[in-house]
Parts: sequence; C-alpha cells; structure tokens
Amino acid sequence: MGQLRFRISDRDRIETGGIGRIYVAGPEEIPWPTQAHWEGDLLVVQRSVHESGSVYVPWRVDGHGGYMLTSATLMERDEPYLLDVELARGLIQRIRTRLFTWEWLGLQTPCLLKERLSDATIHFSQAATSQQEPDKAAADANQALSLAIDTAERLVASYSQQALAAQQQQAPIATLMGVSLDPETPVVGIRRSLVEAANIIQLPVAWKAIEHKEGNLDWKATDEQLAWCQKAGLKVAAGPLLLMDDRGMPDWMVLWEGDFENLSRLMIDHVRTVVQRYVGRVHLWHVASRVNVGKMLQLEEEQRLQLVAQALQVVREIDPRTPTVVSFDQPWGEYLTDQHQDLAPIHYADALVRADLGVSGFGLEINAGYHPGGTWHRPSFEYGRLMDQWTQIGLPLMLMISTASSDEEDPHAQRNSEARLLQSDSDQPQDPQLGWAASLLPLLLARTTVQVVLWNQLTDAAPHEFPHAGLFDSQDKPKPIVNLLRDLRKSCLM
Repeated sequence: MGQLRFRISDRDRIETGGIGRIYVAGPEEIPWPTQAHWEGDLLVVQRSVHESGSVYVPWRVDGHGGYMLTSATLMERDEPYLLDVELARGLIQRIRTRLFTWEWLGLQTPCLLKERLSDATIHFSQAATSQQEPDKAAADANQALSLAIDTAERLVASYSQQALAAQQQQAPIATLMGVSLDPETPVVGIRRSLVEAANIIQLPVAWKAIEHKEGNLDWKATDEQLAWCQKAGLKVAAGPLLLMDDRGMPDWMVLWEGDFENLSRLMIDHVRTVVQRYVGRVHLWHVASRVNVGKMLQLEEEQRLQLVAQALQVVREIDPRTPTVVSFDQPWGEYLTDQHQDLAPIHYADALVRADLGVSGFGLEINAGYHPGGTWHRPSFEYGRLMDQWTQIGLPLMLMISTASSDEEDPHAQRNSEARLLQSDSDQPQDPQLGWAASLLPLLLARTTVQVVLWNQLTDAAPHEFPHAGLFDSQDKPKPIVNLLRDLRKSCLM
C-alpha cells in the first residue's frame, strides 16, 4: 500500500469530518481507495497503489470557507511534504492551466486579475522557498490560497460573461433551466414564480410517488403538474423513472429483496406504464438517477446496469423520438475512497454508450456542501474541468444542482446531512446559496455541451432531501436565488 506523509501547521485547516474524505487520484482524477490518519504530528495518507498522484483535501481557506483542494502530482518519499505548500502549488497550477485554455478560446483577461494571480504566485514562491521555517511557509501558502481562490472566482465570472456574450451574438442560447418538482403540486405563488424563472420542469414519476401502495397507481398529482406545465408553456422532463436508491422504492418492495428477477420485472413494468401514459407529452425522459451510488435493495453494480439498460430499451420501444438521460450522483467519485465499487461515474456512462442503447445524454447530480451524501465545495473553475472530462464522451449533459441557504437545523430534511456554507469575501454579506449559484450558473449556461440545468429541490416547506436546499423557504417564500434564475432566463435564454 502506497503512503504519502504531510506536515500541517494548523490541523484545523482540514474541515471537520474531512479526514475521512481525503483521497488520492491519478491523472484521470478518479479516486483510489484511500485511508488517512494521524501518526503523531504527521498526516499519513495511504492508498491502494504506489503510483504518483494528487491528494485531495477538504481545506479551510481564509475568507472563503471550506473547499476540496488538490495538490500537484506527488511521489512517495521519506521526507514529509508540507501540505499547505503543496495545496497552494496545486491550486495555482490548475488555475494557470485553466486560464491558458480560456485565453486560447479567446478570453480577454483583465489586467487586474493577472496581477492578483501574480501576487498569489509570489506568496506561493515565498512559501515554497522557506519550508525550513514551516510556520512562515504555511502562512504564505494560505495567503496564496486565499488570493488564488478569489482570483479564480473572478476569472470564472469574466469568462462566463464573455462566453455568454459571444454565444448570444450568434444565436439565442437554447439551454433549458428549471427545477425538479415535489410529488405534490406547488402552491399558486410558487407556480407564478417558476413561470418567470424556468423554461423546463422535471415531474417526479419515481415508483414510490406513483405506486405508494401495491397495485394502487395514483396519477392525480402528476397529471395536475403536467397540465399546469403545458398551460404555462414550459417544457417537461419526466423522471427519474428509476431512482436507484431507497427513496425511490415503494416500502412494500422490501419483500422482493434478493429476488432480482422479480424485482427487475416489477421495475420495468413501472417504467413501461409511465412511458405509455405520458408518451408524446414530455420533452425528455430522465430514465434513471444515482445509478452509481444508489443502495436500492443492495443491488450489485452489474444488476444496476442491467436495470438501466432494460429501462432504456423499453423507453426507446415506446417512444423512439424523445431524448433520454441517465444521471449519476457525486460525479467526482469521492465515494470511491471508502466503498467497494469498481466503477467510477464516467465508467458507467462509457459502458452504456458502448452498449448502444440509444441514451441521448448524461446527467450529473451535484449537491454541493453536504456531508454525507453530497459533494464537497470546489472552486468554480473545477466544474469547467469536470465538463471537459464528460464532453469527451460526445453526448450532451444535464446538470442537477443544489446547495444550502443556511446551516441551521432543518426539521423537514429527510437526509441526515450537514450543510457547509461558503463565505463571501465581500464587505456586504451575501446569501450563500445565491453566491454559489451566481458563480456557477453562468459558467454552466456558457457551455454548449450543457443543455439542461435543473435545481434539485423546490421548497423547504414540504418534506425534502437536503437541508435548506430549496428555491423557496419553509414558508414557501422565494429565496434570493429565484430572482437570479429569473434574471438569467430573461437576459440569456430563449
């Protein structure tokens, strides 16, 4: 088992609970099974291979909050690394690489941002050349990290603005942006807001929502929601038809645990019934979600893939014209560090493409800042790197995203996840959900490969999965992010 060792000036820099989320990855950025622990004053990171790799650490950055940061490629050696310095080295290297790509694509980089990146590089250089004084080196490295994160976010904003403007000069942007609804029809006030802020709605047609009791199919809420979308002129995505975790499974299905043959027959029957009912009335079939992480009745990876393949075939047989999407949660694959799974999200996608099942695109689900069950916050430019990786598959992408507006207790949240909030470096405090979305959404809309963006959670007033992730609060009042969505739709989208 390979081992990397690190000195850290301040252990509190690693986010609470983050020691178990540290991992090492190779050039493909797919995590290796990793274990991290303290040995005296050293952080020891062990992984299943001896190859050189980059270490990923949830790190508290001054003035910004906790981010998953990445070192440059490190080899095994006897002398411990100074982690603060290596994370600064990795971040600045990745920013400069991303900036080179953007400038090659035509980005005009503001001089002020080049100067700020240069300042961050100077602080890193001072840290790298003074490692014989660890405390001084750590102070300079963390100053470099803070400056680099701030500069990177400003660069992302500049790139997104220029890329969107360039697209609009050619033609109106055809990206679809909306939200996934709850099983119950939203109240009138929410519906009015959504008509202004969205041009697509995802209807919940998971098995548990339709057949809560065995043999008793309840279509009322879905029919009402579909009728409202059609009247309002909103496009409709239906799904996921298969939500591959226990939240999408009717309680009575526990009787079939271990009987894959009957389980798959019943699930495919549900898919067939839904598609037959709504064929010709939806614009996108979200066939399956959380294929890579779902714990549905303890199905194996191969069994999950078989179910998705069968579902795709059924949808294609009934409705060969409407596009189909299969989605994956936690697309960076952090869950691979401590779970016995063979396939990363992109490996699942590659298997489905190779099987030639007619899948039209892939979805990436990112619930940012939640632990467990979500994805650690990352600098915004890392989302661009992720899009580049998935673009190589050659199919369009759908992004399903959310983050919290508060870290307070949420009595209606069904998932026991803690919300981690980013901080604003502005003198005026900003809603953390709004700040995150304002940085990320323009970047996603600027990517031509991203054809659909869905906010994962509608309201905090109804039972929901992640704490405070809704567009509307516990009183069904719109949060500041709703105005952002409305403004983006009016200024950018068809």
